[in-house]
Amino acid sequence: MIKPSTSASDGSVSVSGDNSGNILNVNAGDGATFNFQLESRIARELPSFLSAVIVLFSQQSLAEYSLGSRRTLPPEVIQKVAYNNFPESHQILVDYRRHSLVLERSYHGVEQQNDDARYLVRRKAAVAYQSQLASACKAASIPLPMHGAYARNNAVTLISAVIDELLQEYKSSKTIMVEQETAHLAISLVVADAVVECEVLERPTDAVTA
Repeated sequence: MIKPSTSASDGSVSVSGDNSGNILNVNAGDGATFNFQLESRIARELPSFLSAVIVLFSQQSLAEYSLGSRRTLPPEVIQKVAYNNFPESHQILVDYRRHSLVLERSYHGVEQQNDDARYLVRRKAAVAYQSQLASACKAASIPLPMHGAYARNNAVTLISAVIDELLQEYKSSKTIMVEQETAHLAISLVVADAVVECEVLERPTDAVTA
């Protein structure tokens, strides 16, 4: 066990707390630096955040609008992101490939109570995307026939706006403080899933079919 009290001097760093729970105290001597790795916390918290996000967005009616193996994006998705000038190396796709197993398990868990959860959450992302695209085109005085071209040239900005919109809605639904980093990751994963399933971003007319 880590000792319950701590002190540091001469540039050293000491940590106290329960090694089976949270770190309670950290003291660093003059000039000392320290870093905490957040990976284990994210792995622990992500499933519950994902489930909460999926439950929230799938509760809305149709009228209202752990780390697994890396997933390889199928050819049609690669074609789609290229068509939208959206880099395969973008963080939401990196996260999606890394955490897709957690996302799938979270959907499966929520679908035990709501068979339409997956469809509703993807549709929620699609509605947010269309709303952000329409607002951006209106602000830039882009005519309707040019909306698709504008979307393809501004996909990264639009995706960020969609994530921000859904994150704000999720946060406003909670009476307790939301952990920003994990909540943002959870929202990013459901948006990335909507991109992969062709609910978000423009789809090429000659898209590869499975």
